[in-house]
Amino acid sequence: MTAVTGPPTPGGVQWPPSPGAAVPALSDRDEITRLLGQARAGERAAWEALLRGTFGDLKRMARQLLLRGQTLPTLNATSLINEWYLRLAESGGAVPATRQHFFALSAKVMRQVICAYARTRLTLKRGGEQRRAELDEGAVALDAESEDFIAVDAALLQLAREDETLVRVVECRFFAGMSEPETAQAMDVSERTVRRLWARARERLLVLLGEGPAP
Repeated sequence: MTAVTGPPTPGGVQWPPSPGAAVPALSDRDEITRLLGQARAGERAAWEALLRGTFGDLKRMARQLLLRGQTLPTLNATSLINEWYLRLAESGGAVPATRQHFFALSAKVMRQVICAYARTRLTLKRGGEQRRAELDEGAVALDAESEDFIAVDAALLQLAREDETLVRVVECRFFAGMSEPETAQAMDVSERTVRRLWARARERLLVLLGEGPAP
């Protein structure tokens, strides 16, 4: 993706959209890409329309990510989206070029937010601020899930050092929930290549997590 302009600063957009606002979802994938193109050219109205129109999809993605590990009872889908927006707006990075790039990047940022919350939880516990929670079976389970999420994130970082394309396919297929054709378009490769990379990524992650045979 080419850096033309970063997303507008947080103060420039009504976020999250007002609950009572009647804003239709963007069902046309080409329309999302068109708005991204306008946003890359510096059109703030296009960026705002994109955020409003994709809010429902982003919230579903946030729920999906949170359901994969009920690690953080204080972090709900709306809070995760708010954190996603702040990080995206404050990063000053490139505006994604296509719908696939947009949702893949969104999934990556949300994963980073969840991992940061998980680390904070474990840091507080180790600092003695949750000693009473050690007697709570629910808290023990949450701590274990936090550690699992951090372990997966560490494995992905290691995988990125070995082959960044494998991490990209994981972000598209697993975290963003993209189909093979969507992933192929986002990564600019063939569907056959996506299947090969996806199989290799899963195999390597199992090894890095200590759950598979070493190569």
